[in-house]
Amino acid sequence: MASKRDLKQESSLVWNRYYGKDPDLALAQIYKDAHALSSQKRNWYWSSIKDKRWISLTSRGTTFGLLLFGTALPLLAGLSNNEGTRLLCTQIAITLLAAAGLFQLADKIFGWSSGWMRYVTTVTAMESATTSFDIEWAKRLLLRTSPPDNADVQALFTIAETFERELDKLQAEETKGWITEFNTGLSLLDAAIKSQREDTQKQLDSLNSTVANAVAAAKADEKVKADAEAAALKAKEPGAIDVCLTFKSEPKKVELSLDGVAQETFVGKSWSKIGVVPGLHTVSIKTLAEPVERITGSVLVKSAEIALIELKLTT
Repeated sequence: MASKRDLKQESSLVWNRYYGKDPDLALAQIYKDAHALSSQKRNWYWSSIKDKRWISLTSRGTTFGLLLFGTALPLLAGLSNNEGTRLLCTQIAITLLAAAGLFQLADKIFGWSSGWMRYVTTVTAMESATTSFDIEWAKRLLLRTSPPDNADVQALFTIAETFERELDKLQAEETKGWITEFNTGLSLLDAAIKSQREDTQKQLDSLNSTVANAVAAAKADEKVKADAEAAALKAKEPGAIDVCLTFKSEPKKVELSLDGVAQETFVGKSWSKIGVVPGLHTVSIKTLAEPVERITGSVLVKSAEIALIELKLTT
């Protein structure tokens, strides 16, 4: 829109430029200057219209193409039995539709289509005003039955001045519309930036939450794994067995076997062993004096614990 400055607002119709000149020369100069001003304004708009028309049509064509393919892809994806293909087509369709929305938003923000229409409306009105000026100028001259004089110069100058003011009014109205549209575009851009910033912040918060949850879950898994490993190690720690013997009378000499393997021959009421592998073990007692007596018992040894077992002999 910076090209607005190229359209000058200086008036070429200044009365003292024609004052004191021959009426015929003065009228010819007034008419020439009025048309030169009109031509300058109209040519500027016609030239600007070309760029806006091309940009607008390109933008709308691109938007329509993106919309067409974005709508058709999911339908075509439904014809495929491959889930990967359907997912890819759907993702591409979403991207195309998002791009179409961005093109449409850009058209509204930069005013390509609306500016094109505004320029066409303005220059058409200028063309009509120029035609009306020519008709009114010709009528005034045709109604004259005598050569033009200074009064005619003043009257026709007033007509040209009114024509110039009408052109300026049309230009001012178009400029006012451009300013309004420019401010609206800024508001749309601000709203889009704010919306995108909020969406990005939400995505960032969601991502941070996901990462935090993943880190917490990883730490929990590590703790569970560490606890399991510690429990496994603890479960492998050896325990101990404490055997208590009860005799009917005095203690006798006995042979003690653990899991079928002879351990020790002794006289007494107790026997202990450390470093026993956790699990179920069998303790056997055999008296060595007559009458021989055998007694067997089972004991469950737990990790890092002492298992007690009491065996009663009847002799």
